[in-house]
Amino acid sequence: MRIEKGFEIPAPPAEAYKLLIDLEQVGACVPGGEIGPAGEDGAHPAKIAVKLGPMRMTYGGKVTIAEADEASRRAVLDANLREQRGQGNARAQMTMTVSEGGAGSMVATVTEVDLSGRAAQMAKGVIDEVADRIVGDMASCLAGRFDGAARAGTSADGDPPAAPRGEPKPINGTRLLFSVLWGRIKRLFGAKSSGGETA
Repeated sequence: MRIEKGFEIPAPPAEAYKLLIDLEQVGACVPGGEIGPAGEDGAHPAKIAVKLGPMRMTYGGKVTIAEADEASRRAVLDANLREQRGQGNARAQMTMTVSEGGAGSMVATVTEVDLSGRAAQMAKGVIDEVADRIVGDMASCLAGRFDGAARAGTSADGDPPAAPRGEPKPINGTRLLFSVLWGRIKRLFGAKSSGGETA
């Protein structure tokens, strides 16, 4: 599946780009996710947990910066994860580009996701929307960190405050699914109501 998402960050493009290629900081903003320090090969250990009703899926693997161009403020991240208690795999490639926009920066992301196993058995349209919301939550978290930095002040080197560490809470897939399904129901009845008015 392909997910395209754009969001604003209230900081100059150079600062926004610097944060986005700091994978440990980005990992702290991924719902249910965690990314550790890079190893000798440059790959970061990564983990993400998803809870769907009584079912909990935990994926572990690595995330790498496949490409990074500071001049154009463009980076490509590759993630290769395997379900720790199952046969599922999750592979993703996210391309991020930072440009000037609004009061700070505009970040454009294009993510290609390939799932197998239990997660892939869910209805494709629902998975698309859930994944889109996860990316949206991550974007809101990153933007919020710069909002907080603007109010509280930055560190001496100009970096935004580090995100808090701790055991990540699993993504509540049930809540996301109900939210997605409820949105579909409202759109369905909204369309019928609109059609009735024009009849």
